[in-house]
Amino acid sequence: MRRLSVVLGLLTLLALLGGPALAVEPLRLDERITDDAGILGSGRGDVESAIDELESSEGVQLYVVFVDSFDGQDGQAWADDTAELSQLGRDEVVFAVAVQDRAYGYSVDEGFRLDADAMDGLVADDVEPRLADDDWSGAVVALADGLGGGGGGSTALWVVGGVAVVGGGAYLATRSRRRKPAAAAPAGPPDPHAGVATEQLQFQASSALLELDEAVQSSQLDLDFARNQYGPEAVVGFDEALAQTRADLARAFTIRQQLDDETDEDDPTRRRMLTEMLALIEAGDARLDDQAEAFEQLRDLERTAPQVLDALGPRIADLTGRIPTAEARLADLAGRYADTALAPVAGNVAEARARLAAAEQEITEARAGLAAGKPGDAVTDVRAAEDAVAQTTTLLDAIDRLAADLGAAGGRVTAVRAETEKDLAEARALVGAGDRTGLEPQIARAEASLTAADAASAGERPDPLAALRQLEEADTALEQALGSARDAQATARRAAAALEPALLSARSAITSASDFISTRRGAVGPDARTRLAEAQRHLDVAVGTSGTDPVAALREAQQASSLAQQATDLASNDLSAWSSGPGYAPGGFGGGYSNRGGVDLGSLVLGSILSGGGSGGGYRSSGYGGSRRRSSGGFGGGRSSGGRSSGGRSGGGRRGGGGRF
Repeated sequence: MRRLSVVLGLLTLLALLGGPALAVEPLRLDERITDDAGILGSGRGDVESAIDELESSEGVQLYVVFVDSFDGQDGQAWADDTAELSQLGRDEVVFAVAVQDRAYGYSVDEGFRLDADAMDGLVADDVEPRLADDDWSGAVVALADGLGGGGGGSTALWVVGGVAVVGGGAYLATRSRRRKPAAAAPAGPPDPHAGVATEQLQFQASSALLELDEAVQSSQLDLDFARNQYGPEAVVGFDEALAQTRADLARAFTIRQQLDDETDEDDPTRRRMLTEMLALIEAGDARLDDQAEAFEQLRDLERTAPQVLDALGPRIADLTGRIPTAEARLADLAGRYADTALAPVAGNVAEARARLAAAEQEITEARAGLAAGKPGDAVTDVRAAEDAVAQTTTLLDAIDRLAADLGAAGGRVTAVRAETEKDLAEARALVGAGDRTGLEPQIARAEASLTAADAASAGERPDPLAALRQLEEADTALEQALGSARDAQATARRAAAALEPALLSARSAITSASDFISTRRGAVGPDARTRLAEAQRHLDVAVGTSGTDPVAALREAQQASSLAQQATDLASNDLSAWSSGPGYAPGGFGGGYSNRGGVDLGSLVLGSILSGGGSGGGYRSSGYGGSRRRSSGGFGGGRSSGGRSSGGRSGGGRRGGGGRF
């Protein structure tokens, strides 16, 4: 005791004299705030409030540690080691400060929603200056505010499930937009989101839109399996609920597209639009939730899992038998058409194999779960296997569809080009006769599109779909210029002649984009999904007006084709960013999640479940049975509390940063 008293006295004296800092090794965190340095004082209440608010609003758990010294480690390494010792998961963040070292570090999961650049900017701009001023509680509050989307400095591009979700919209800051004149907003109902920054509201709406789209796709999968199992009469009510939710989702996508367009709304208008988006999403989500329990009772997968697994076996065998044929067809297409023409399906055979391997693995695990008396675990495996089988079907069908579309487009290119040449000759004649209505720029645009179409059609390996799109662009330019010079009957006659190939192009582009996105849902964000939804809306309008107003129908079909191509391009960009993430391997689809074949890439929800992270990323719902009360994968996909992902921990690595102040 005497020796202990002497040691404690010496330590106290060293502290009072400003002696060496007490080094602390990385530790396991049991509380959100660890203040071993004893410096928070009266600011602790502010820190607790900020941490609680972050968790309640965003589901992010922030752990804060203040020590004297990092024991010779740099801040990031110390924070990473502490996170690993504490077994922290995807939505759990460590922020550590060594007060006497004047150093700090932070650690987040590889799959955390804020990317590295945004995280570094947040800390450098908002947190580090407060540390330098010894404003310890202010630094933590600034970090929590930034993680919640309300920080200043480098407002972030958030990432959900590895996918960029534009919240405040980085795109808004980089586009030249024309602002609407300010007008006094009419008095209306109070803002239900008062107190939430508009940028944060944008993030919430974009994230919720992504969630509901995932829920609808998962629910459709469940519904299809239930229809095959029990017949169409058994699922009529669920079908109607899903159709109504699709309508809400389509309207929400339309609002999102309006927010994305070239016209910048003022802040009150934008908030009203975002509020309407969220209301539509909430209504659709609630409608699926209302049907969840009844659907669970209908399928009762815990009881019927053995029969469902038996039925999946022949389907997997059939799909396995299709792969050599699909591979041969793809090779044949590669010898006849340009690489650009085959880009949407180039990897489909490899991904189909990966998904079938994943399905077989899930079936094996499901049977093991049933044998072990764990039906809740088996249900999760059954649903993952069903999803993988459905996506394999889509991947292989997409190759056949593209082959048919390329053949049809090739047969139309010559005729459409001839019509475009007639329009171009007419425009040139008008200019030669002295017309001064501004035809020259449209002629130049049409000529450029014709040149591009010729390039796409040239050589032994053409891209007829691209050529058809280029010809449509040329025709669009000329139709706009020649409309006033033609009588209404001539305009309608020419539009009717151009409508069929335009509809073919639009349908092909939409189907290709839809197949690509639906089988890569874990990587594709809301921008691509918004363009696809809008493309489908324009195509529906084109079909609906084709018999009465061919001019308007042609315009709608061309817009649909353009939006579908944008959707494919955006989805490809998302996939490239996802594929370059840590843990990705071709054919394995790791991407920072567990290596479960194509299932993680193919589904946001299932990828998160299989990685051991529950519903993850703030996802509220994933279809019937997927309400806020239960994380699930779709219709009737509720998970028992004994499920293997109930721990909510991530199996992925950590990333972070640090520095001195």
